[in-house]
Amino acid sequence: MVRARIRWLIGGALVLWLSSMFFTVNEEEHAVVLFFGRPVRVVSNAGLKVKFPLPINTVARVDKRLLVYDTVATEFLTRDKNNVIAQCYAVWQVTDPQQLLRRSGDRINAEQKLDEHLTSALGAAFSNYEFAALVNQDPAKVKLGELMQGVTQSVNDTVSKRQYGFNVVSVSLSRLSYPEATLDSVFKRMRTERKAIAEGYRARGTAEATRIRSEADRQKEQILAEARQKADQIRGQAEREAAAIFAAAYRGNPAFWRYWRKLQAMEKVIDKDTTIYMTPDIELFSPLVSPAPGQ
Repeated sequence: MVRARIRWLIGGALVLWLSSMFFTVNEEEHAVVLFFGRPVRVVSNAGLKVKFPLPINTVARVDKRLLVYDTVATEFLTRDKNNVIAQCYAVWQVTDPQQLLRRSGDRINAEQKLDEHLTSALGAAFSNYEFAALVNQDPAKVKLGELMQGVTQSVNDTVSKRQYGFNVVSVSLSRLSYPEATLDSVFKRMRTERKAIAEGYRARGTAEATRIRSEADRQKEQILAEARQKADQIRGQAEREAAAIFAAAYRGNPAFWRYWRKLQAMEKVIDKDTTIYMTPDIELFSPLVSPAPGQ
């Protein structure tokens, strides 16, 4: 009975030991087979795989997807001596799982190395740019994209040279601000700049309004001058036509013409309140005592 139990125990242990020869690989991971803790081969295809049983071979799993690492907010100094707080995130991916395990051991240690190089590259990059190249009202003057491309290239060069087994796809800023101690002075400077910009707009607006008014006045005077000239021409033409009509009328009936002219003259010197004392021989008032010619 005892021997039977021992045989069952040995058989069960043997089955368990032999079952450790099999392992599965998912689509989203690399499986690194270790020979007494030393990486010897990488299995990247999903499915059921075979290895030597424990403890000869063990399996370490490494994520093959794009990974995102967030840095902590860190203070940096720009070229024009402005302190800024920046926080970024890096998208990275394992390219050589065996090398990653040899150099870093696991993902946590790999991200610690990535953080060191990111911080160093960001510090060097910010020291080459003025703050106006990071935050500016003019989009053409903002160099953030250029800065982050430089950081990505710098970090990639470093991790490639040191053969960490991963590369950085991109580095992007998630936060950029001033330290709390300098925010008041920054806001004051921003208000001053905005006021100067507003004054510039007002000055240009005033100058443009003056120019428009001057142009309008010039056009008005030109139009009035042309209108006066045209009116004088029309008036002169009308006076010439009237004179011609009067001359024709005079030639047709000179006596009536003289009579009518006397009436016009009396209209100018006599009103309703005028009292006249005269003798019949006064030529101007002859229409008052003599009938019109032809009557």
